[in-house]
Amino acid sequence: MSWRALGALFAVALLLLLLDAFGPGRHAPLPSAGVAGQPLLPRLAANIGRVTRIEVQPARGASVSLLRSTRGWWVQQLGAPADATLVQNWLARLARTRILEAKTRLAAQYALLGVANPGLPGAGLALQLSSPQALPQLLIGHYDARQEGTFVRLRGHAQSLLVAGDVTPPSRAVNWMQHPLLSLPADAVLQIDLIGPGGARFLIDRSLDGAPRVVTAPHGLRQPLALGSLLLGIFDGLDYSGVYARIATPPQALQLRALLSDGSLLTLSAWRGQDGHALGNIGIQAPVGGLPPEAAAGLARTAARVRAHTWQLAPGTWSLLRDALDAKATRPPPALPVTPPSAASSRTPAQAVLRPPPTAAAWAAWRGAP
Repeated sequence: MSWRALGALFAVALLLLLLDAFGPGRHAPLPSAGVAGQPLLPRLAANIGRVTRIEVQPARGASVSLLRSTRGWWVQQLGAPADATLVQNWLARLARTRILEAKTRLAAQYALLGVANPGLPGAGLALQLSSPQALPQLLIGHYDARQEGTFVRLRGHAQSLLVAGDVTPPSRAVNWMQHPLLSLPADAVLQIDLIGPGGARFLIDRSLDGAPRVVTAPHGLRQPLALGSLLLGIFDGLDYSGVYARIATPPQALQLRALLSDGSLLTLSAWRGQDGHALGNIGIQAPVGGLPPEAAAGLARTAARVRAHTWQLAPGTWSLLRDALDAKATRPPPALPVTPPSAASSRTPAQAVLRPPPTAAAWAAWRGAP
């Protein structure tokens, strides 16, 4: 073969290499070149504050879009604020993650790691971060607990990688929001009044020493005091698994009213939707006498957040509400006698403060104070 022919072959090979690295649909070469110990996304650490959009596309299901605005991070699909701390912590974790080792470059094996291109068998989750500094699209595959790492691939690059830790972002819009919905210390609840659509009623309050006591319960209900104690703590970590546009409360909904030790009134209307899920509308009213300005502002923020949507309640919440009103004829009489109402049960919020109030930290968390 002549030198001219060899030169032509070399030029063609070089051209193919350049096209592979910089051709259409390709990103710049992987900065770390798959070297163990190097950051996965070297440019992200210096640009976290400049990320304006996060797009998450699961292999199956709807995409999730997070937008940064003057109001903070926002879940576009739900029209609701995202948990800013969660977003920032996840971005920081992604910026810190480092490559453990290079894996396969064979496209036929991508499915085993979950890093195939979107739409293909074995595709994982596609992630795109938008910022003034261009960042590559990341294909996130399986997490390997044995190696404490996640398989990933930068789209447009053949090299798959194993990176440290679990960098998988939430793939459901609701999981980017603040959880739990409410976190109210149980000892801040003075009274729970639960009424069913048929008139069944469960009323529990606290004596002046703080001990719970059942005032009214459905006849034949088993262990009313135990159920009542659970009801008093129902808002201590009240969580949700779905978000809906606000739905009008139907007539058959259960109605719960909770009197708090600062005089606030919290209401929950709960019912089963057509799809079988337990749904709830929540409202909060400030005390008649008002609150200090800072506490009132925090309570108003919490009230606005909880009444903005209809919430899909956790199954345990619905079960507790139903069980507190469900006295079947086959059940034996309650083990503990129902305590009749007394003057103490009708005490006003001002009288209620005779019992030890919740800590300042607990109230600050409840009112949404910074």
